Amino acid sequence: MNKKILVILAFFIVIAGMSTACAFNINDVSNVLFGDQKQGVTLAGVDFNIPDGFSEVENESVYNQKVDNPVLDLNFSSKVYTNVSGDAIILSVSASNTPADDNYARDLAGDDANKTTINGVEGYEFTDPGFDGFSYVKNGKLVVLSSTDKELFKDVILA
Repeated sequence: MNKKILVILAFFIVIAGMSTACAFNINDVSNVLFGDQKQGVTLAGVDFNIPDGFSEVENESVYNQKVDNPVLDLNFSSKVYTNVSGDAIILSVSASNTPADDNYARDLAGDDANKTTINGVEGYEFTDPGFDGFSYVKNGKLVVLSSTDKELFKDVILA
């Protein structure tokens, strides 16, 4: 038998053994072999990238939660992601019977917000205690990102 085939076969046997013995994630192998992989996620019709190493905190996720408002038919969805270093990313998307526009994103960000563009998406950067934020409008929906590291927005936002 060809030695290369034996080496490759042995490599896959080791990987399979590690995955059962120590909860090894096969994605870690693909990241080593092919570089960092980002996982895509869609929340309320808006697409995002989630950087490698981040996992969803499922018990913190909300889907189409109605907001009790007599004037506006409003609902929101959100997902929370963390990594082992303690970094966090919070994605929030809200939709209503009145499509959102740039004024919604600016008002949410507050008076101290800075208008900026990230990955071709115009929005407003703002700071809350412990988190940085970025708000923008996409397809008539208000999108709000929060993170412990604002540099992560470049990895998350899709134009």
